[in-house]
Amino acid sequence: MFLELALTLATTLMTPVKPVQKQQSPKNQTIYVKESKEPCTGVAPMECLQIKGVKDTEWSNLYTGIEGFKYTPGYRYKLLVRVTPVKNPPADGSSIRYTLRKVLEKKKITATPEKGSPWAFIASKRWNLIKLGDSTLTQSGIWIEFDPAAKRFHGKGGCNRISGGYQTNGENITFTMAISTRMACMDENVMRRETEFLKRIGEHTYRYDVADQTLNFYENNQLVMIFGMQPKELK
Repeated sequence: MFLELALTLATTLMTPVKPVQKQQSPKNQTIYVKESKEPCTGVAPMECLQIKGVKDTEWSNLYTGIEGFKYTPGYRYKLLVRVTPVKNPPADGSSIRYTLRKVLEKKKITATPEKGSPWAFIASKRWNLIKLGDSTLTQSGIWIEFDPAAKRFHGKGGCNRISGGYQTNGENITFTMAISTRMACMDENVMRRETEFLKRIGEHTYRYDVADQTLNFYENNQLVMIFGMQPKELK
């Protein structure tokens, strides 16, 4: 018995003690927030704030918000935030929590198209889809608006809200990462048309022009989408 006790005690003393991991303390940090969000994918497709540190050159997605911060598109922010490590974060959650301490700077970004340019005109209107592929549409419920300053678009696909990014190069426009809400459409035809439209504006490049009161998109010199002009609704 005494031998067993001695062996147990010796084993206990020889077993290395695991150091207690110290929880990192919160710290203050200065970050920039971009004037526009970008499409990203977390649990579901969404739009993420773009942030970077003072010494960073690239923007990165912020999948969670900044507590106490009210974001307005079109403004670039310089913020003092409190960065708190999150212990045992969920699989789809962030390991860091950001809390606003102070807005150090809020700057309006005015990279708008020149007055009289095609994009100044396009951005001033709402565009309703009136032709999709070979189908002519009446009151399709599909519309789109453009924001050249942020290189973003938003609109409605028939029953779901849509948004995404775009880039222009001469007479060409490239749509990027179109996303939508996920509300089910009661009308199967509306759902089918919305699905086709989302495919058309997902990672796709077209030649475009503005003719009379329509915005036209061409693929391989074939007219594939026509949008009719109407005034933007007042916000």
